Amino acid sequence: MVDKRRRVVVEIREDLHRELRKLALLNDLRIYEVANAVLEDCLGDEERVRGLVRRLKVS
Repeated sequence: MVDKRRRVVVEIREDLHRELRKLALLNDLRIYEVANAVLEDCLGDEERVRGLVRRLKVS
């Protein structure tokens, strides 16, 4: 069972953070909820995630 209270720090580029704040109209203390929802939505599509990982690998 996953402990949903446990938090991990993830770095987000400043420009993406700014866009997310603008779209969500939230302050920094609540932005993690939107970021988690975006990640959950993306992770629901395993094929898309695998494609992103392949594309981002640098040789």
